[in-house]
Amino acid sequence: MKLHDLAHQLALTVEGDGQTDVHRLASLNTAQAGDLTFVVSAKYINALRNTKASAVLIPEALVADAPCAAIVCASPYAAYAQCSWILHPDSTPAPGISTSASVHKEATVHPTACIGDFAVVAAHAVIKEHAVIGANGYVGEHARVGAHTRLMPSVVLADHCEIGEHGRVQSGAVIGSEGFGFAPSSEGWQAIHQVGRVKIGNRVHVGANTTIDRGALDDTDIADGVILDNQIQIAHNVKIGENTAIAGCVGIAGSTVIGRNCQIGGACNIVGHIAIADGVVLNAASTITQSIVESGRYGSAMPLLPVSKWRRTYAAISRIDELVKRVRKLERS
Repeated sequence: MKLHDLAHQLALTVEGDGQTDVHRLASLNTAQAGDLTFVVSAKYINALRNTKASAVLIPEALVADAPCAAIVCASPYAAYAQCSWILHPDSTPAPGISTSASVHKEATVHPTACIGDFAVVAAHAVIKEHAVIGANGYVGEHARVGAHTRLMPSVVLADHCEIGEHGRVQSGAVIGSEGFGFAPSSEGWQAIHQVGRVKIGNRVHVGANTTIDRGALDDTDIADGVILDNQIQIAHNVKIGENTAIAGCVGIAGSTVIGRNCQIGGACNIVGHIAIADGVVLNAASTITQSIVESGRYGSAMPLLPVSKWRRTYAAISRIDELVKRVRKLERS
């Protein structure tokens, strides 16, 4: 692709030879002729000056340091994200229903949709235009898949659950599993029938092996633009606001409400029945046991230390209660 053609698709301008050919993306250090790379700040200026790429996505302030043609952009990382789809387009299966798929006669499948090998589409399910249901996938009764949404192989979208348009769900994800609801009784644990749904908005990404439980009574609700990494557990009745990003291995207990534009680091544990305000950033491995009412960055995990120092620190922490009592006694005296 000619660089000026790529820049036109991005609505950006070229500095240098717009006839330069670019074929793929590569990092600054590994790029060769025909590659397009990107740089986000002056922190990488030495790598920029030595790159062998044919072209670079670059902020205007660094154009003079580029040894090659450039596309000038305010946000090179965002432009790189767009280019990743243009130069490396997704392979989309042809429309149609595989002969090995099982589609109920009362399901509605748009002619432009694709139903993969051995997939199952149950009664009254609705598959909208250009949606893709991957091999071995399952779409339950009265479930709904929006236009241009792709469920990778072996995804489960359970009964009555729905996902909006332009979504992407990675393999092994289960949407609409039974929530972990049990009541103690004289005979042991009595299961509570989970009768809510999972409702997922538009442009939502769900990572591999992530599980989203259906609501007990009200729905579990994932708003537009949310991105979920791999192996996340979202319990019943959780609400997640628009454009929130959640990294891998996070566990969110039931009836938690998470605001818009939050960023939750990997391996965070969030207890149930609390609320997290809009714009909150949680450091990785934090444990959240109470509501957060103001935006900002929060963390609770102890940073990594050499073992010898960690042992001394931990020993000191274990004596804090005793030290506080001694300080109060000294203050009184």
